[in-house]
Amino acid sequence: MLIAQITDLHVTRGAELLAGRVDTHAAFSRCLERLASLDPRPDLLLVTGDLTETATDGEYAYLKAGLDRLGLPYLVVPGNHDDRAAMRRAFPDMLPAAAADAPFCHATTRDDWPLRLIGIDSIVPRRSEGALDAARLAWLETEVAKASPEQPALLFMHHPPFRTGIAPMDACGVLEGLEAFRALITRHAPRIAGILCGHVHRVIHASIAGVPVLLAPSSAHQIELDLRENAPLGFCFEPSKIALHDWRPDQGLVSNYVYVERFPGPYPFG
Repeated sequence: MLIAQITDLHVTRGAELLAGRVDTHAAFSRCLERLASLDPRPDLLLVTGDLTETATDGEYAYLKAGLDRLGLPYLVVPGNHDDRAAMRRAFPDMLPAAAADAPFCHATTRDDWPLRLIGIDSIVPRRSEGALDAARLAWLETEVAKASPEQPALLFMHHPPFRTGIAPMDACGVLEGLEAFRALITRHAPRIAGILCGHVHRVIHASIAGVPVLLAPSSAHQIELDLRENAPLGFCFEPSKIALHDWRPDQGLVSNYVYVERFPGPYPFG
């Protein structure tokens, strides 16, 4: 199963530039064009949060129209810039009916998919940091228990469940329930193929009890890599990428990162 992942789109209202510099509409269009060109086509697209910048219905309508044009199945989870109620209005078929402010968590299986896809809402409304409270962890434990080593679960969420070393981003990481989450993953490790996340706008890899945790870069702008303890938060225009995760039962998850921008080549050897 080939799964594409994009994250941290930060689609703005109209022609607004994010931070006065980042044209997220143009970045989103380039990302969609690259996704549409992939051969073989992914079986599924995951969008791991910060779909929009200010969570207006117009931003979500613009984003959804672009995703729908791809013709790929897709699943989304919210990031700290998103709004649960607005996402429910935009994606009404993605999860069971619930209160507008209930966590946007969902689990999906299909007969032709070798994985159980579990989307985890890690946000704290109107805050930058993440949380995994007792109710969300109990739901997750139930859903992961439905997976098996033969059909494992692939988890996807916005906030990474580990320290990245980028101090300003770690300060707004998962600040509640992190140890309980990691203990849950440890208990169920044979049932879990991997954990995909975003939020930090960089490629970063980690693991929990042998389970790979893969953080994808933004499709728009990247966070500056600065590992000093007192590092300021800054962004840069390093090339954006699409994560491609290839799941095969005999080898697990293999991840590649495809540049959205086209580069010269390929050229034959010899």
